[in-house]
Amino acid sequence: MQVYIRVKAAGKRRDVLEKKPYTLPEGLQTPEVLIAHIVRENVRIYNEKPVEAALLPYLTEDEYALGEDIGKISFGDKRSDKQQDADKAVANALQCYVDGIYRMLINDTEALPGADLVLREDDVITFVRLVMLAGRRW
Repeated sequence: MQVYIRVKAAGKRRDVLEKKPYTLPEGLQTPEVLIAHIVRENVRIYNEKPVEAALLPYLTEDEYALGEDIGKISFGDKRSDKQQDADKAVANALQCYVDGIYRMLINDTEALPGADLVLREDDVITFVRLVMLAGRRW
């Protein structure tokens, strides 16, 4: 099934990432199963990515602006051959979902933890990262 995924940060006017087409298998019954699938797929892609050492690294203006929006400016390359643990990544993503660090919307409806997941072709899944404020100004 073809859906679209996008990621937003609370308080930002524009998408941090544009809608990206994503193919999902049938039978994902809860938001947690969907999150686990997406995280495992991203860990697999990361682990298969070769370690790169650019001869002359540089950032384009678009990459720099995107880095400012997400709070991390980097070259996006992989500098270590250390493999990431998919089980730990899934556990962390699910804990963050339950704790409210991010929210998931299917089209314009929030997908609550433990709820039944109903996805249709061309639905838009949006992950909204909520910004935690800490400290106090005196």
